[in-house]
Amino acid sequence: MDQSRTTCRRLSSGLEIIHLPLAGMNTVSLGLLSGAGARLEAEDEIGSSRILEHWIWRREQKEEDFNDILADFGANLKTSSNIEWTRHWTTVLCDQFEPVFKLFLHDILEFDLCPETFAASKEYAAVLSSKRRKEPNAYVMDVLREKMSGGKTIGRSAVGRVEDIAKLDFPKVKSVYERLYVPNNCVVAVVGGISKERLGKLLDEIGEAGAVQDSLIVPREESPYWQSCAYSIEQEGRLVHLAAALPCVSCRHPDFFAFAVLSQALGGGDGSRLFESIRQRKGLAYQVRSSLMSFRDTGLMTFYLATGPNSVSWAASAIVQEMEQIRNNGMSREEVKAAQNQLLNQMVLRSESTASRMNTLLTASWYPGYPGTLTAMKEAISSVTPEAIQSALQNAAPTAEMGVVTLGPVSASALVLNH
Repeated sequence: MDQSRTTCRRLSSGLEIIHLPLAGMNTVSLGLLSGAGARLEAEDEIGSSRILEHWIWRREQKEEDFNDILADFGANLKTSSNIEWTRHWTTVLCDQFEPVFKLFLHDILEFDLCPETFAASKEYAAVLSSKRRKEPNAYVMDVLREKMSGGKTIGRSAVGRVEDIAKLDFPKVKSVYERLYVPNNCVVAVVGGISKERLGKLLDEIGEAGAVQDSLIVPREESPYWQSCAYSIEQEGRLVHLAAALPCVSCRHPDFFAFAVLSQALGGGDGSRLFESIRQRKGLAYQVRSSLMSFRDTGLMTFYLATGPNSVSWAASAIVQEMEQIRNNGMSREEVKAAQNQLLNQMVLRSESTASRMNTLLTASWYPGYPGTLTAMKEAISSVTPEAIQSALQNAAPTAEMGVVTLGPVSASALVLNH
């Protein structure tokens, strides 16, 4: 992705349009990121963003539903949300770009939520939330973040809770929409075979009307964000699902990519340290992985594994021991290089998709300092050294501040970590 070809245009309403033209492409991906999520909701609004994720695209009549309109163009609406933002995107043929683009802008430039479709959207959000418990690997991470946050908004669930959603009514959710889905709190990205001239002409035709907001609405919270915890959700079964996390940095932090390479080396897949030590050598885990969970102002290095109840303490201690080993002795250049190559390969594969490039631009728009191009991303990953990783880990919270949550036939009192 050539940064020199990426352009931005801010309309007078405050809406930012990011554009990356790709010559020779017959398709175009367009996406909308709204600064709408659980961290930005008041106590009596929790769950509103989850409802809005689907409700804003529902029209008064079934034949006018946004998904039906997209289907006529041979495309589908996709959505994604975390506790800080909500994304909507689709990919269409370039010939269909103009009408679809206008539909995307319509729902943030004109407030016309349909009361008749609120109940269905609320029910849909509640159904999705109720299914979270049936996804143990995701659910245990939700509980971990809630417990480590100590009640702060950063610990809220992105999918919402059924009991919170049930309390919401039309006026309450509509007020959240009118506060968070304003133009200056949204970004639109366009990637594909649409020229700068073609997009500029369309923007001129649409005009620049819309509500104006003074500044971007971003979550603010007092540190420390995280606290250590050991919590168990006891239930019958053969497996224990374990989630652990160490307080980490946001993706705007200088150490972010050092932690990204470290996470890949620890539990990024086959051949990683934890995969080899816990699964391959001991056979004590069905799954084991690590990843970074980043927010605008902080982050977590997370670990997940599924194991038997008699092995959970040993497996959890293995995570701590690997972290301490790297903190004290560092990593070899060969191991770092292998992790970097894995990350770079994943990045190249994602770059084949206009939708992936579009979502990268949206991510960079929300997180200041995050690389918005493949070139910048490659440079950031490739520049990580073993010394940088060891230094980043030494600057991070000690493993004694790690949070651990289990789901399965084991109690928290039985979980003993050997540091």
